[in-house]
Amino acid sequence: MPLFGGPTSKSFLGVDIGAGGIKLVEMTEEKGRSRLMTYGYSQRELSKSHTPLLEDPKAAAALLSKVIKQADVKTNRVVSALPSSKVFSAIISVPRTKDEKELKPLIEVQARKLVPLPFEEMILDSKLIDELEVKGPEKKEKKKDKKGKKEDPKKPKGNVRILVTGAAKTLVQKYVEMFRLSKLELVALETESFALIRSLIGKDKSPILIIDIGTIRTNLIVVEKGIPFLTRSVNIGGQMVTKQIAQQMGMDEEQAEQLKYDLAAQHKSGDILPVVEQTMTPILNEINYTFEQYARMDTTETTKVEKIILTGGSAHLPGMVKFIADKTGLNTYAGDPWARVVYAEDMRPVLDEIGPRMAVGIGLAMRDVD
Repeated sequence: MPLFGGPTSKSFLGVDIGAGGIKLVEMTEEKGRSRLMTYGYSQRELSKSHTPLLEDPKAAAALLSKVIKQADVKTNRVVSALPSSKVFSAIISVPRTKDEKELKPLIEVQARKLVPLPFEEMILDSKLIDELEVKGPEKKEKKKDKKGKKEDPKKPKGNVRILVTGAAKTLVQKYVEMFRLSKLELVALETESFALIRSLIGKDKSPILIIDIGTIRTNLIVVEKGIPFLTRSVNIGGQMVTKQIAQQMGMDEEQAEQLKYDLAAQHKSGDILPVVEQTMTPILNEINYTFEQYARMDTTETTKVEKIILTGGSAHLPGMVKFIADKTGLNTYAGDPWARVVYAEDMRPVLDEIGPRMAVGIGLAMRDVD
């Protein structure tokens, strides 16, 4: 099973394993597009303390098998995603070579300086961002002022940029074991970033910030020309909103969680709820810091994000899109992971409701027609 890659097939099961449970989507290829076959998900009781699913592969496999049976999944070929908070990712610059194979030792030298664990304890993957072959005479890039996209050339002359991604071998082994126990063929492990890019951005090359608000974490991903140049993960998520609703309304967390979804279903526009705004304030600080970090990077071709896409279970809360747009001054949209998927039209209402939670699984299942 290759990490972050592998052979493709005409049908895939995308499996997203998160703090909120398991989400899966099965798709097949139809005339160059992804067609939805089925989907399913499990939910965990928020008021109880849970061991992370992957810490108990046997229990995780049993839960996955149950969801697969309920969803009537047909394929056994799986693509899953490693959590952003557990993945190392960096853009490095190395001297241009004539052959891609010659880059490997150069990449390793740079990666050894950056990885958070001993090199031998990690599995690394690299993706070439720039073409090795320079077509025609190199053109000098013009300097731009501070109001433009950059002042200095971003791509070092004679160098190429490489996206290096890695994960601990122990983490990868937990995925391997869980799917083995589930009697499924794990075709590839990707990052959540690439799954979200596939389902929410597609071929759009503009610099975009994806904000994925999960159960206990929020991931911020700056994407430029389909490549995740900057990824941050913070310990703030939808569960914090649920807890604050429970405290203010004097109810348990299950009731508060249901109320949160009821509010989202009833109010598609309007102002953000005060309890949600309290939770979003530290996330706004992270957004601003992410913008600052991106502007300082010396491997990008621009310095400013042009728009924001929201996704994740809490992205659908009332007023969320308007709130982020007002605070950042950027065009902000609720991501639609079904936009490039073929499905029965009468399913649209329920797909709209679950879409924000399923974006990673959808992107994984779309892998064969990306």
